[in-house]
Amino acid sequence: MKDIIAKVNYYSALAKKRTLTDEETIERQKYRTLYLEQFKSQVKGHLDQVKVVDQNGNEVKLNKKVTKLS
Repeated sequence: MKDIIAKVNYYSALAKKRTLTDEETIERQKYRTLYLEQFKSQVKGHLDQVKVVDQNGNEVKLNKKVTKLS
């Protein structure tokens, strides 16, 4: 994940200095997409581990509500 963040930051800094080439723009988008996929996966992993305590004191997993993240 650190490598992906470093690449995203590199292309962002480069874009501030000059216009990116077509290849650089494609690479930047590739790393942004990879970052978002991994971020969503990590958040989902954390949320899957969350349990709440019901009124009877029992630990219950959260209900899964299917929504599309975009």
